[in-house]
This record gives sequence, structure tokens and C-alpha cells, in this order.
Amino acid sequence: MESPRKRRYTEEEYSAMEYASEFKHEFVDGQIYPWGHPDMLGMYDVQAMSGASLAHNIIAGNVFGLFQNALRGKGCRTFGSDMRVYVPLTGTYLYPDALVVCGKPEIQQNGKLDLLTNPVVIIEVLSDSTADYDRSGKFMRYRSIESVRDYLLIDSRSLRVELYSRTETGQWTLTEILDAQGAVTLPSLGVTLTVAELYEDVEL
Repeated sequence: MESPRKRRYTEEEYSAMEYASEFKHEFVDGQIYPWGHPDMLGMYDVQAMSGASLAHNIIAGNVFGLFQNALRGKGCRTFGSDMRVYVPLTGTYLYPDALVVCGKPEIQQNGKLDLLTNPVVIIEVLSDSTADYDRSGKFMRYRSIESVRDYLLIDSRSLRVELYSRTETGQWTLTEILDAQGAVTLPSLGVTLTVAELYEDVEL
């Protein structure tokens, strides 16, 4: 009998399960993962997931509020972690901690799931369980989306902000900020955020 840990699911099976579930899951390479746990193998019966740390939640809230205020009236919209992103190249469904869309959101539906296909900026807050995956596997998939121009990573364990930006030639450049007095500018939006704002009320 085939082990359920090795079974590959279809996008339709994932969509049906996700719509019926009270928890969030991501879909990668035919496997279903509890959101925030990239090291766990996909299984239908994996439902429990631990909440993010206090620092993670505060940073995610700061990010949403800062982008929402900075982009008001500029034709761009900020979404939180409940908006799924669809990666057409790999047939992957992911939940960023936050994202920005400029212009009209392009939505593709799989069953009853709304899947966003045109994010411009994607933001992930790093934690012990997700940092390596966010920097590698997730970034590899996100950067295959043509509309993505900036990928912002904010560490919840130490003061570290990393910004990956796509150049006009398609290359990605890294800007790393480790200074509490520093700031990060997102070229795609023309928005500058200070490190102090991103980490407001966070005790590291």
C-alpha cells in the first residue's frame, strides 16, 4: 500500500481540501504543506499548526500598515497573509506574509479558491522554521512570476532586512540592512521604509 507521505496530489484535490479546511496549507510539487511548516510532508490529515511568534506577528502587522499608508492614492493595494499567490511555472500555491499589487488584481480561480497572479512586491517575515525556505525555495518560485519586482525579507529573530530587486536586465540584486537607523527603498514602488518602523514595538 502506498504511503500517504509519498502520494502526489493534484491541484484540484488541493483546492477542494483547502476550501474545506479551517487552516491554511500551501501546495508545492504535488505535496500539501501546513502553512509555515515547509519541512513537513504533505498529508491530508495534517491539520495542526503552531502560531507565529509575537515578533513575527508584530512585524507582519507593521508591514501591512506601513505599505497601506505609503501607497494610499497611488493605485497599489496591500494584502495580508490570507491572499494566495499562484505560481504558473510550477503550479504552486503559496501564502506570503504580505504582498502588494499595482493596478487591477489579476485573479485566477481553481474551484472556489481565489489565486492572485500579478503581485509586484512580496514580503516574508523570517522565523526559525521558514528562513531557509523563504530565502531559497520560495524565492525561486516567486521570481518566476513576471510581475514580481521586489522581494522583501524581514527577520523576526534579529535586526536584518534583505531586499531582492529585479533589474531591467532580469538580474536580481541584494540590499541588506543591519543598521537600526537604516532604511530600505523599494524601487518598484518608490517607497522608503525605515528599519525602526518595520521593527516598532518588537523586542529582539
